[in-house]
Amino acid sequence: MRIEIEMKDETYEKIKNVIDWINLDNSFRGKSDTPEAKIEDFIKGAAISKLLDVESMSPLLNSKVEDGLEIKNRFKAIAKEKKIKQIDICKRTGLKKANLSLIFNNEKTLRADTFFAIWLTLGCPPIHDCLYIKKSD
Repeated sequence: MRIEIEMKDETYEKIKNVIDWINLDNSFRGKSDTPEAKIEDFIKGAAISKLLDVESMSPLLNSKVEDGLEIKNRFKAIAKEKKIKQIDICKRTGLKKANLSLIFNNEKTLRADTFFAIWLTLGCPPIHDCLYIKKSD
């Protein structure tokens, strides 16, 4: 399977600098048997790492953690901080404004597919910044 990724030039340069550093470090340490690091491999590794983060919390999205505790989200604050308008999130995710408002105000249970759609639109912030556990009222 082939996937094309579009990224900002500055992001690409940051990744390239890391790869250059890894290759230089391996060369300096005499690790000639170590294959040269590639940008593609770094991106694959980053995707796998993020997937593991997401897999570790995904069962939490559709259920209560335990009696008296609920999973809540901070999407509204993250969107505001990133200056992403709700209407833009609706356009990218296909959510209706009313539903997004309910999710942003933690008045609607967040399904995994909805979580991922919003999470991707917000630029994949760290999971621990997106979700928290709160005692039920």
